This record gives sequence, structure tokens and C-alpha cells, in this order.
Amino acid sequence: MVLAGNVFDVPIRKDIIHRVVRWQLAKRQQGTLSTKTISKVSGTGRKPWPQKGTGQARHGSKRGPQWRHGATMHGPKPRSHAIKLNKKVRRLGLKIALTARAAEGKLAIFDDMNVPTHKTKNIVNYLKHMQNTKKLLLVDGGPINEKLKLSTQNLHYVNVLPSIGLNVYSILLHDTLVMSRDAVNKIVERMHTPINR
Repeated sequence: MVLAGNVFDVPIRKDIIHRVVRWQLAKRQQGTLSTKTISKVSGTGRKPWPQKGTGQARHGSKRGPQWRHGATMHGPKPRSHAIKLNKKVRRLGLKIALTARAAEGKLAIFDDMNVPTHKTKNIVNYLKHMQNTKKLLLVDGGPINEKLKLSTQNLHYVNVLPSIGLNVYSILLHDTLVMSRDAVNKIVERMHTPINR
């Protein structure tokens, strides 16, 4: 299959890959950590002892951060960790990742991803024939075939993605990329679609 040069043969730029991966990982952070401020902590609002005359330090509440079971000052609150990254840069990152795999000879293209049976041993046997492959990413054009999904779900070193879900981090996480013709055509079409502003 002749691959599109402007998708599978672009200059490799590590800085772009770094930015895209950082954007992906920041975007998927939950950001649900939450600590209680002085207004949220349970406890009385009464002054613990008089301001003067006891010989102890002055306090106005038992809910301050200096007390046991007191509030947390400047602690984390629910927030989004996402950072902004232009669509052009994201798209370029995917092109660079695909180029890197093609340049290393770690990109294989099949006519389709149909497997004869849902047995895991077929995938394991196929993997044994591939040299220097530790983690494998299978990419299909449309919805994932049920037999393929069943045959790979027990293998932690094999993952399956539809072409719409293909991303830079997943490509870097797996040392070998296997795509169907349909997936390649859809990726190229996606790369050539004008970016909506």
C-alpha cells in the first residue's frame, strides 16, 4: 500500500510529541481532590477560652488548621488540569508518531482485521512470528470486530482501537502498530480534513 507522504513521512520533532503527550495526560487527570476549609469542618464556633488571663495562646475557634481535626489551609479543590493545545499541533503530533513507527519498520498494514475465531491462542501465535514485539496496538477502521475483541481482551500486551480513537500516547506506549487498510484510509482522510476554527 502506498502511504500518504504528508501523513506518514513528516519531519520528526520530539518537542511536538512531548507537548501532545503532556496535553493528553493532563486532560485525563480527574482533578477531584478536595479538602475541607474552616467553614466546612465540623466543630463548634465557640471561643475555646477567654482571650486573656489563662496563660495559654489566644484562639477564636477550634476549627483552625493548627488544631487536630481542624481545617486544611490552601489545600486542593476540584479543578480541571487540562491545558490548551492548538488543533494543528495535535494533528502534527499524530502524523509524527505514525511517521516514527513507519520509519522504524514497526508499522504493518492488513487488508482487514477479521479473525477466524475468538480464541486467544491465534493472536499469541501470530505475535510469536513478529520479531522484537513486546506490545502490540491493533487499529481498525470502524467498530471493533467482536471476535477480535474477545481474542485480545486477556492479553495485557495487545490493545485494540478504532481509527477514531487513535492517539499519540497509545502509539508511543506500544512498540508495534498494526492497521487495516480501512483504518489507514480513514486516518489520512481525517488528516486532510480542514480544521474548524
